[in-house]
This record gives sequence, C-alpha cells and structure tokens, in this order.
Amino acid sequence: MIGGNKHIQIKHRFFSRVFLRAKDRLRPNGLRRVEAGFSLIEVLISVVLFSMIILSATEIFKLVIDGQRSALASQNVQESLKYFFEVMDKEMRMAHKNNGICSGIEDDQIFAVTANSYGDVLRFKNRYGECIEYALALDGENQRFKITRGVNSAYISPSKIRVNNLHFILNNTAGTQPMVTVNFQAWALDEAQFKSEMKIQTTITSRYYK
Repeated sequence: MIGGNKHIQIKHRFFSRVFLRAKDRLRPNGLRRVEAGFSLIEVLISVVLFSMIILSATEIFKLVIDGQRSALASQNVQESLKYFFEVMDKEMRMAHKNNGICSGIEDDQIFAVTANSYGDVLRFKNRYGECIEYALALDGENQRFKITRGVNSAYISPSKIRVNNLHFILNNTAGTQPMVTVNFQAWALDEAQFKSEMKIQTTITSRYYK
C-alpha cells in the first residue's frame, strides 16, 4: 500500500505541473499570453518628448540663421553706402563760397539748406564752379539719394537701399568753418525682418578758407 500511495503522489505532481504550465501558456480565450512591453501611455509620452526636442532644435537653428542674415543685411547696408559717403564727404569739404553763380545760395556763403517733399535739400558750389544739389528723389517705387550738378543728375545710393528722412543741419556761426550735419534713415529692400534699418549721422566741415 505504501508503494501504491507513493506512485499516486508522483502522478499527481506530474499532472499538476503539466496543468500549471498549460495554464501559464494559455489565456482563458485560448490565446497565448503576450509578453510585457511598452504601454500606450509610455509610447505617447515618448513621441511627445521626441517632438519637443526636434521642435526646439529647429527653432534654435532658425534663430541662428535669422541672426546671421540680419547681421549680413546690416553689413551690406553699410558697405553699399560707403561710396555715397565718400562722394559726399569729398565734395562738401571742397565746396567754395558762392559769388552769384548758383541760385538759392546767398553771396559769400558756402551752403544753403531748403526742402522738398522728401526731405531737406543742400545746395553749394563745388571747387569746379558747378552748382550742386543734394536731395532725395523717387526712382520708381524706391527713394534714393540724388546729386544734381548743373543740368546733369544721378542717383548715388544703391537701388536696393531705401533712404528716408534726410536732414541737413547747417552750423554757420561767424568766425568758424561752416559745418553740415547729415542724418537720415536707410534700410535694405528685403523681407521685413531682414531690412536692417539704420539711422546714420555724420558731420562734414568745409575746408574753404578764403
């Protein structure tokens, strides 16, 4: 009997193990148990975090590019106006007193300032005896700096630069050399965020001593 009970116990253990393994492998509906993985919430959180990182990196890259374009636009405006300043500075420093040749300038004076619909107008006589006029004028839809010498005229500010609010401030105090302070606004005709608007001012003193 003892041997028979022992045989029954061994069978019972064997079938118990087989039953537990089968139960472990199969669900109540007959499907195999799916191994543990990422939940839907974890996947969504990962996607959101990844998207935020990509968007931040893209925004930083765009800010760097925009900053570089803005700096280049400012440099281009300055470089484009360099010739304009060189011509104006040289011609104004060598201006001579008027002796009745140029209209709109009093005799024995070097400079005279008037105005038109776009800003101030500066008149003087250069060293070659030509009557000079500096003013703004429309060139199509753009506003540019224009020089008139006698019957000839030409624009000397670049076509891609708009000049606005031109002012000539004349200091003609007795006993001192006449000085003209020039100030205006200029910007590139580009996209609004890259137009690089600048306010420019310079003072030029006449070298005429006679």
